[in-house]
Amino acid sequence: QRGGIKKTASVAVTVRVLASIEISNPPTKTAYKYGEVFSPAGMAVTARYTDGQSRTVTGYTYSPTGALSDTTITVSYTEGDVTKTATQAITVAKVLSGIKITTPPNRTAYFEREVFDPEGMVVTANYTDGSSKTVTGYTYSPTSQLSKGTTMITVSYSEGGVTKTTTQSI
Repeated sequence: QRGGIKKTASVAVTVRVLASIEISNPPTKTAYKYGEVFSPAGMAVTARYTDGQSRTVTGYTYSPTGALSDTTITVSYTEGDVTKTATQAITVAKVLSGIKITTPPNRTAYFEREVFDPEGMVVTANYTDGSSKTVTGYTYSPTSQLSKGTTMITVSYSEGGVTKTTTQSI
């Protein structure tokens, strides 16, 4: 106000509010083994605003941060009092954690120089996700003639670069 004259000006103001986020570039690594930890390296997150603008942001969080078992990573970003989320699909492969003989072989008594016969033996693989399945393709030793005093057969099974063993009494 000057000299008794009051002037007013109006200026249009657009309030920019976070509307959504998206993962504009997926992380470099999306395939994990059960129990590994997610790495956001290479991932880009874009924030979209109510005024139509967008920008790449940092400072987002993600979950889970510990050992992976799910196939989705949830990314969250907060600006002001608004939080938005987006998801990133990943694959999580279960890992062989052990094997056991769930049904012994039909024959467990041998004479010296006979060869072990696995007929009837059922080998079950156990996995880190708690699942299990009957498997074939296992190996055992010894595979040659049995010596006097041999009381165990060692059974081995490999999957995904992991080998587990167990024994069968004979």
